[in-house]
Amino acid sequence: MGITEALTAAWLASGLGIPTPIATETRADAPLSAMPVLRWAVNLPGLVPNVATPTEPGGPAVSAREIFVGYSGQSGLLVLDRADGRLRSVLDARAPVGTTPILIGEDRVIFADSAGYTSAYSRQKGAWIRDWEHYSGAPVVSTPTLADGVLYVTNVDELVFALDGATGELRWRYEHKLDVARAASLELFGAPAPTLSADTAFVGFSDGFLVALDRATGSERWKAQVGEGTYPDLIAPVVIVGDGAVLVAGYTKPLVHLDLESRAPSWRIDAGSAAVPTLSGDTCYHPGSDGKLRRIDTRTGTLAWTWDSATSGPLLAPQVTPLGILVASTDSTLFLIDPESGTQLWKLDPEPLLTGFGVAPTVAGDEIYALSNGGVLYALAGRSGPAAPVAADWVTP
Repeated sequence: MGITEALTAAWLASGLGIPTPIATETRADAPLSAMPVLRWAVNLPGLVPNVATPTEPGGPAVSAREIFVGYSGQSGLLVLDRADGRLRSVLDARAPVGTTPILIGEDRVIFADSAGYTSAYSRQKGAWIRDWEHYSGAPVVSTPTLADGVLYVTNVDELVFALDGATGELRWRYEHKLDVARAASLELFGAPAPTLSADTAFVGFSDGFLVALDRATGSERWKAQVGEGTYPDLIAPVVIVGDGAVLVAGYTKPLVHLDLESRAPSWRIDAGSAAVPTLSGDTCYHPGSDGKLRRIDTRTGTLAWTWDSATSGPLLAPQVTPLGILVASTDSTLFLIDPESGTQLWKLDPEPLLTGFGVAPTVAGDEIYALSNGGVLYALAGRSGPAAPVAADWVTP
């Protein structure tokens, strides 16, 4: 049974009251080794957002037994059973959670919400307890970066701050002053998470500037104009390439290989990105805001191939797997692309239920978890042999 047929059968079963099989378990530590098949799909609980174009920018985080995910129709973080998608608990938030939560072991989680609060919870004697909460004053729409016990967060008001990961205490804050010409222009609703080197935090802003901050103090070391075009916004996180360069992309254009000593491009490609490029050795897989995936040699900027999704939506961060490059579109579906030739190998095709994705899928061992913009969480597994049974009728979309 194909993915489309499996979803259709489950949907019919739910409407007719016919029970369908519970999804079987898969090996959590196995690599993605066969074309993905559907395990289950679940409508996330909550009110359906009253918007013309829904989007779900926060992806699932996966532990050994649970899935932690936000939904725009729920002011809280959902904790689901990994085996079948059943709701186990909800961690309170001030607003919907539009970022991917950060898991610390099995019993601690940190997440940010669209009201501007960052929260830390721990599980104590089976119950989730909020350890601390911090308010930044504006929505947080990018997953914070946690390193060496410090949490680095950005919000949509061009503010970057560092918090003590254990207590939530503010260590420093940096407020970027927008370029005067850009301040009166349209901006995208985004703010990339900081990218960290040993002593520097690299952060992009809506006026197209990349700023290097001292990790310890938050003081500005330097800044460089990168983004160009109608939307110069740097909403994709920076990627560090070796010791002396970074990859930076404006939304409209360009993608540049920026030398950190000279702060000048070593090479550039006139294509933008809404999501972070993915490195594999000396290769960069660039998810274009024009719906095209590009394979680029990071040393020279040479373009090896371009794959066109034939959609108008930006692509999301590619995931390198043993089977190929897994990439999602914001207004289409999931695709698997051959890394050598750039040809399409597979796609998720449960139409007409699918409405695109707002965040890259999460690959956890032999499994893929992907949250659609319609609030449906898909669980797929890469395995040989026949497809796994679809989920029980209560979790069908």
